[in-house]
Amino acid sequence: MEKISLVVSGVANQSNPESPAYTLILSEKNGVRKLPVVIGISEAQAIAIQLEGLVTVRPLVYDLIFSIASAFTIEVVEVVISNVDHGIFYAEIVCCTAGSAEDDYIRIPARTSDAVAIALKFSCPIYTYEHVLDTAGFEWTAPGDDNFDSPRLDGLSIRELKDMLRKAIAREDYEFASKIRDEIAGRKQ
Repeated sequence: MEKISLVVSGVANQSNPESPAYTLILSEKNGVRKLPVVIGISEAQAIAIQLEGLVTVRPLVYDLIFSIASAFTIEVVEVVISNVDHGIFYAEIVCCTAGSAEDDYIRIPARTSDAVAIALKFSCPIYTYEHVLDTAGFEWTAPGDDNFDSPRLDGLSIRELKDMLRKAIAREDYEFASKIRDEIAGRKQ
C-alpha cells in the first residue's frame, strides 16, 4: 500500500464543558483532505507544546521517550496511522537502531495521539493510507483558508454531504454534523 504523507494542521477544542476533548487535525501534505482525530486534553497539550516549540520546566513523557531513545541510539523513522475502525484510529511508531536495515525496523502499536506527539518530538514524517482517509477524512474545499473548523460545504453534492454527515456522526463531531445537516436542509427548500 502506498503511504500518504500528513502534516499536523493544529489542535481544536471541541467546546464541550461536560466532556472536554480536542480534535487533532492532520492534513494531506500534497492534497486537500483532512483527517480529524479526537484526542484527550493531555495529548492535546503535549502536541500544542511541540507545535509551539515550547520547553517545559520538567520533561513530559514524550521528552523522556526522546531522551531514552537517544541514549540507546534508537531512531523513530516514521509514524503510520494504519487503520480506523468504528471511529477508533490505530497507529504504529516505526523505529530502528542506528545503521539498521529496513528489514530490521520495529513497528510499535500506539494510540494515534501519542504517535503524533512522538513524531513531532522526533521530527519524523507522519503517514496514513488511502482507506483511512476514505473512511474518516473529509475534503477541504476552500484552498488557502486555514480555518479548519468549518470547511466549505456549498461546493459539495447532496450525496457528498450525506457521506460527510455520516462520517462526522461516526467520529462524534456533532457540531460539524449540525452544519452539514443545515446545509442539506437549506438545499431541500
